[in-house]
Amino acid sequence: MLRRMVPAVCAGLALAVAATLPAAAATSTNTNAVSFQKLAQFGVPGSLSFDGSTFGGLSGINYDSATGTWRAISDDSSDHGPARFYYLSLGSTANGLNTALAQDTASPATVAAGVVPLQRADGTYYPPSATAGQDTVHPEGIAYDPTTGNVFWADEGANNTLLAIDPTVREAGTDGSYVATLPVSGALHSTGTSGIRDGEGLSGVAFSSNGQVAVSTVAGPLLQDGPNPTATTGGYARIVLQNRLLGFRPLAQYAYPLDALPLTDANGNGTNEIADILPVDTTHYLVLEHGTAAGKGNSVRLYEIDTTNATNVTTLTSLAGATFTPVSKTLLVDFATLHLGNVANFSGLTWGPTLPNGEKTLVLVSDNNFDSHTSTQFLALAVSGL
Repeated sequence: MLRRMVPAVCAGLALAVAATLPAAAATSTNTNAVSFQKLAQFGVPGSLSFDGSTFGGLSGINYDSATGTWRAISDDSSDHGPARFYYLSLGSTANGLNTALAQDTASPATVAAGVVPLQRADGTYYPPSATAGQDTVHPEGIAYDPTTGNVFWADEGANNTLLAIDPTVREAGTDGSYVATLPVSGALHSTGTSGIRDGEGLSGVAFSSNGQVAVSTVAGPLLQDGPNPTATTGGYARIVLQNRLLGFRPLAQYAYPLDALPLTDANGNGTNEIADILPVDTTHYLVLEHGTAAGKGNSVRLYEIDTTNATNVTTLTSLAGATFTPVSKTLLVDFATLHLGNVANFSGLTWGPTLPNGEKTLVLVSDNNFDSHTSTQFLALAVSGL
């Protein structure tokens, strides 16, 4: 594969002390003429039903180019219908994709081709969160396994005074049937006082470009890894690699330097998290960062990361005070520069059909949080230089 050279982040190639959090400008910028052009965008109004469930909360999307199949997963904890993913009708060619998205608004029936409830090991659906207890799920990312043809999905997990549920990547058949749960990766184990922060567990999942490694992302810093980003400092999240040849036992973990808060409210509060991940090759990935603050809308930025020189931090129970090299990251595009109007809460991304000129398409979906006044947005971008 022809790769352009990505400029290294100086802080990422030198040893760093984790207790010293990454600063607001901890990344290099795109100097390699990678460009993004909007192809099409449309929205599905909130609170509309499809096959007995509310269409919304889409937090991950995946396209299988071999079969032309689109899937998107809802982050519903079985409260607006069974925990589920959707088959989508977005077309399997660039022209078909453009036709599907070239409209201002649509109904769920326009874009959804079918709904697939996710199943527990006994074949039953996951119950609503109010009664589920340890069976509570919060789906986030979705990926197609090119080897088995199965679907992998990320369950965020929970870690609060009522529930401590490990974040996991789970394998399902294309009909939603339960296949397996991948081993929990070390420091992510939820104990109430360590592991994921509640609401900031696994956020995305993808397969490496060679199909051998399941790669998942933790949205924010683990409790023991340090504080969340502030207006002046970032934080360290983790990226987890699990190898098929090892029975999907953890292969590596890498520290990812989150940006400082891109948006803050009047009190200086906000969030900034990893939303999703997508492979470029076996050592380079696209990472979608999402930030928000009350009354300020959304900040969405796309980075390319390089894991080549990063330290495997699997054995580090805590990053705080440890010495390690994080992944390097390069800002490819700030969505505020794409002239999209109000930037939606984009939470999932996938490679789409290749354009006739050989350029890739990047397709994103937004999570409307089941807000009846907020539409689910689909966005297709043409990508050159990557």
